[in-house]
Amino acid sequence: MFVISNSSHQWNESDIFALLELELGPRRQDLVAVIPITVIYVIVFVTGLLGNVSTFVVVARNSYMHTATNFYLCNLVISDLLMLTLGLPQETYWFWSAYPWVFGETFCVVRTMAAETSTYVSIMTITAFTVERYVAICHPMKAKTMSSLQRAIKVIVVVWIVSGCASIPIWFRYGVTYLKDAADRDIPESALCSIWFSLYVEYCFAASSLVFFVLPMTVITVLYLLIGISIRRSALYRTSSDVVQRVDENRLELRRAIQQAKARLAVLKMLGKQFR
Repeated sequence: MFVISNSSHQWNESDIFALLELELGPRRQDLVAVIPITVIYVIVFVTGLLGNVSTFVVVARNSYMHTATNFYLCNLVISDLLMLTLGLPQETYWFWSAYPWVFGETFCVVRTMAAETSTYVSIMTITAFTVERYVAICHPMKAKTMSSLQRAIKVIVVVWIVSGCASIPIWFRYGVTYLKDAADRDIPESALCSIWFSLYVEYCFAASSLVFFVLPMTVITVLYLLIGISIRRSALYRTSSDVVQRVDENRLELRRAIQQAKARLAVLKMLGKQFR
């Protein structure tokens, strides 16, 4: 517990922040690090916003681009925009003022929920897209019935529902926390948007790492290996087919040459008999 004693000394804001710095670290990082990071974050925010919005608008306005693949792409765009708008500005502000948290309890929870949900959505969308590519390349006949636009929309809806539900155990433990003074009162200047760590939270992080990182990466890796094997076999089949075709063409040309030689020989024999 961080303690400010109840003495006759009148604590001003600078004294409180000096004591908080001993407990929480510096309120603002060095300008040498903060300014370049801020510039990079601003560039990422602007380019990410323009790029994602442009992609979404282009796909939405052109009906011929309303395909399952492009819908998965738009789903990634939405999750990226959610992370950009609710996460990046606050992260940039944090470099300039790590505490106190000034955005309120509601935004703390909403930001955490958006970050967790968008992360899970991105991972599951990439996994679903990989499955679509695997079916299209390795099982093209099934792709005609499985890879439909309606099916992609259903998958996207399920992805958002599952991701939102999976993020509840994490963001449920997030909120604005305070350090306490000697009278067990919250110190407003120490407000932080953080998680209340416990064994429950550690289990949640372990489970989410397994379900939303290890398993998807395993599935994606295996499917792309199968895709690579299928493409390799297809290339070898084409090569062998080309070789067989060339052999057949050479045989045909050889037969034609033999036939032409026999015809010439027959003509010579006929002319020889005439001159006799």
